[in-house]
Amino acid sequence: MDTCRDAAHHRRFAVPPFHFRSSLPIVAVGLIALASLIGSGCSSGAGSSAGPSSTGADNSKALEGKVWKATEIAGVTTVLADKGTEVTAVFAAGELAGSGGVNRYAAAYETQAGDGIKISQPAATLMAGLPEAMTQEQAYFAALTKATKFAVTAESLTLMDDQGTTLVRYAVVQPTALEGTEWHALAYNNGKDGLQLLAASSAITANFGSDGSLAGNATINQYSTAYTTSGDAMSIDEKIRSTQMAGPADQMQQEAAYLAALPRTATFTIEGDELWLRDSSGAALAQYVAK
Repeated sequence: MDTCRDAAHHRRFAVPPFHFRSSLPIVAVGLIALASLIGSGCSSGAGSSAGPSSTGADNSKALEGKVWKATEIAGVTTVLADKGTEVTAVFAAGELAGSGGVNRYAAAYETQAGDGIKISQPAATLMAGLPEAMTQEQAYFAALTKATKFAVTAESLTLMDDQGTTLVRYAVVQPTALEGTEWHALAYNNGKDGLQLLAASSAITANFGSDGSLAGNATINQYSTAYTTSGDAMSIDEKIRSTQMAGPADQMQQEAAYLAALPRTATFTIEGDELWLRDSSGAALAQYVAK
């Protein structure tokens, strides 16, 4: 990854350095690798070509510091709203990242004074999903690259083309509290190639208590340990207690990998109803959704 301004803070969620592994067919979504997406100066892909000029005030800061969820996408009749298929966007210092509904994506963006914006072709992870979710994702990625204007308020964001046609409409998402939420894992770090989807008919959960306790279901067995946080930093105690039940080999392997990943946690981020745990290098250790 390059050294964009403030990248040490934003890169933890903006350009996740991992690859998913899935039993589903692999579908290439991005046109370039995530590692080469954001170029020097945070302007790769967005380029220096001017979008719509404006003499108005700079509204770009109003894009940042929020998680935006798509409620309308050009070419999509009804935007999917199920957990795990939501389309999101996070803007931060020239970097745009989020979920396309199936895959994580990253792009560069550039704003002009007032309401001008230009977004590069997104690059994404290589997961496959339900046909309707994949179709929606492709429509969303296509819409992003056509955007030339934006309109933003405290609660909504709209991307438009140069004719003023709405391409994507978003609503701001309030982040879910870490504590008191039952988090269900979507994927875990398998210790080999990065994040891997959970085995069929299995579940991993995490409950972070206000007393510093962490407990849940590791797949077959219940587990418990302790954790601490400071800002977006998190530390999970390596002394993890668990019951001693046996189960299918693939699920036992999943459980072992998940429990081994937890103590490596260095940071956490919450994007709407999604929780990400990452190690000190920024590699994803676990992805959860709030239930």
